[in-house]
Parts: sequence; structure tokens; C-alpha cells
Amino acid sequence: MSTTRLLLLGVVRIFQPAYGYQLRRELMTWNVQEWANINPGSIYTGLRTLAKHGFLQEIEEGAGNKPGRTSYKLTVDGESEYFTLLRKALWSVDGFNPGQMQAALSFLWSLRRDEVIAALESRIVQLEQQAKAEPFSERQILEDPGTPNHVVEMFRITNARDRGELEWTRNFRDRVAEGAYSFAGEAPDWAPHPSMISQWTEIPDPPA
Repeated sequence: MSTTRLLLLGVVRIFQPAYGYQLRRELMTWNVQEWANINPGSIYTGLRTLAKHGFLQEIEEGAGNKPGRTSYKLTVDGESEYFTLLRKALWSVDGFNPGQMQAALSFLWSLRRDEVIAALESRIVQLEQQAKAEPFSERQILEDPGTPNHVVEMFRITNARDRGELEWTRNFRDRVAEGAYSFAGEAPDWAPHPSMISQWTEIPDPPA
């Protein structure tokens, strides 16, 4: 749920104020249904839930307009929650929830470079510690008579992912330290194509 909440708050923060259908359309271009386990239809429910909890402000159009014209923007609490979730996703290693880091990557530009480097170095330490413990945890599984034989392969595939993430994190840390990408307080290194901006100026009809 925290990954879903981060994605919704983050995309609202980029385009606010924006209509629910626009936000859904944007998230679908990120293929969140594949790596974040978000059902496209649940995006509207998630937005309403965040508004109910005070993290989003719902902006209703005046009477006489078409139904479904509700736009969203972050509240003060929503801004705070966004950064709390982003930092949690970045600083915490969770091998069973890879979508958490995927979501953090979508919004790293809203943090300063020195914090991103520090967090990546922390992740490297965490992953290295897990790697050191790996053979002993595997031995415990193999020596436990009550554990089915195939369970060790479940453990090994998770560790293989962690080793891959460790290699990527080291390389990513080096790229960021060498000046790659743009972060908060720096000049942006990318701008959307004008055609993409024009799409956001259009108010789409809500889904039937």
C-alpha cells in the first residue's frame, strides 16, 4: 500500500491540479500495473482515499459542468507524507517488494543529490550484510528436517535478485556521484516534449 500511496502522491505532485483520468493515463504509461501491482481501476479509489485522509484536496467544478470533473492537488500533509514515503522507499531494502525502489526511482529528482548518494551507500551496506548472512541462512534451511527441499530454491532466487540489485546500486551510486541526472536544487536535465504538455492541457472525458 505504501508503494501505491507514493505513486499516487508523486504523480499528483508533478501535475497538480490534475483530473483523476489524467493521472490514471499517466500512470498507465509507466506500466505500474506490471511492476507495482496496481489495478488501473483502483487508481480512482486510491485518490479518493488519500483525499479522505487529508493528503489530497479535491477540487470540484461548479454546478452545470459534466460529472466526474474532480481534480486533485497535495495538501500540506500530503507533501509531508510524500517525502516520508519516498525516503522510506529509498533508504530501506525490501527484497520481497522490488516495486518499492521502482517507485522511488520515479521521484528521486525531488531529493538533493547528497541525500541520494548517502541513501544509495546505505543500501549497499544493507545488501552487503545480507550477502554475508546468506550462506548461514541457507545452511539452516538445508539442515532443518521440517523444511521441504524446494524451499531452499525460493531462498536462492531471492538472494540472486539481491546480488543483482547490489551490483546495480554500486554502479548507480557511482553515476550519481559523477554528476549523472538532475536533482533538487539543480538545473533540470530533461524537459517533456511540447506534444506531451499539450495533452495535459486537454480535459478528457471521464471513463464511462
